[in-house]
Amino acid sequence: MVMKIFFWFFLLCGWSCMRLTAQDVEFYALKKLPAAVNSAGEEGLPLLSPDGRALFFTRSLYAGNNGGKFSGMDVWYSQATQEGWNNSTNNLPSKINNQGHNALVGMSADGNTRYFISTSLNDRMNGIDVTKRISNYWSRPEFVPVPGIDNQRFLGIYVSPDFDVMLISMKAPDSQGEEDLYFSVKGSSGEWSAPKNMGTTLNTPGFEIAPFLSADKRRLYFASNGHKGEGDADIFYSERLYNSWETWSVPVNLGKEVNSKKFDAYFSIYGDSVAYFASNREGRLSDLYEVRVAPVRSVLASGQHYLSRDEYTRALGANVSSDLSFPAGAATLSPPQKELLFFIANKLQLKKDILIHLVVKEQENENLSSARLNAIVKYLNDAGIGKERVLVEQVEPVATAKSGRVEIRLIE
Repeated sequence: MVMKIFFWFFLLCGWSCMRLTAQDVEFYALKKLPAAVNSAGEEGLPLLSPDGRALFFTRSLYAGNNGGKFSGMDVWYSQATQEGWNNSTNNLPSKINNQGHNALVGMSADGNTRYFISTSLNDRMNGIDVTKRISNYWSRPEFVPVPGIDNQRFLGIYVSPDFDVMLISMKAPDSQGEEDLYFSVKGSSGEWSAPKNMGTTLNTPGFEIAPFLSADKRRLYFASNGHKGEGDADIFYSERLYNSWETWSVPVNLGKEVNSKKFDAYFSIYGDSVAYFASNREGRLSDLYEVRVAPVRSVLASGQHYLSRDEYTRALGANVSSDLSFPAGAATLSPPQKELLFFIANKLQLKKDILIHLVVKEQENENLSSARLNAIVKYLNDAGIGKERVLVEQVEPVATAKSGRVEIRLIE
């Protein structure tokens, strides 16, 4: 978990992300960003501009930073082109970068106001800086005091686009263990409140860091090693309840499509199309990754739910696969696939309250996917599961592959 050992944690702000409710999106087409963005140093905190044309991020342990490799971290950015991201630069206006620790921690919805931090571990941080674009120029940074921020250890800050709430990750006297999540709100006269702990539903004896809030301020994304996950730090989300900054739903892990057995954090999502995060899954230092986002068209009726892995096991038995994989170009069921479907049909014959949902996850083309789904439905029907109990859905967009995969989900 390299990032936490060496550096502060700063949070980036999201402004264009839409509210996404449970089981409303799927992640696919994960890829590491190119060398124009990732370097031999450590990248983190990806933040997409409102127009989608620039990706801001931090870079540490890099000789090209102001002050050199071991001076601190700089804010860098890369601009989008038709071919992809161009070579990144740390030449930003308003003197955002210095020889200390620098991070962009927010931006207004129109992109004309930026919130950032420029400080060092030797200086007590009492607030953030704000700069505004006027015509083609950026104003001199204006200091905004925020009482109670402790930057003597690891720190992360989120600033909402409309500049009325900050979420903070830090270790304080009332923390559960390592870094906890806190909030500060702006009062009617413009002053900011002292940070207040966001509660034990979110915070654990481990660390909770890198908060990111949806545009409607209802969904919080963060990273933690204190909640059950895939490995080191995993990325989770939680829903804000009763309009309270202290009451949150039980955190949900984003799953293996995003999280790995190593350090994953600084997740930011933009509508229902793309998300970015940092991970050291391929080395000692963290790089930036992009993952595509697809909305899931729910087939669930009121009161229905997908069976969890434990419920799936209770219904069918242990070690029963939920995937049917097809070789390239094949739409005919193999003997092992028929055996699996017959077993499932036999187990569910009398459990008429359980439905089968077939979801295409990988495909070469739609025609092959349709043929495979038809073959599965026909075999289940012949085995005693009526077509009214089988739901078929080709989730768009599915991952393109050289073979095919259909996932079997159970609904009750």
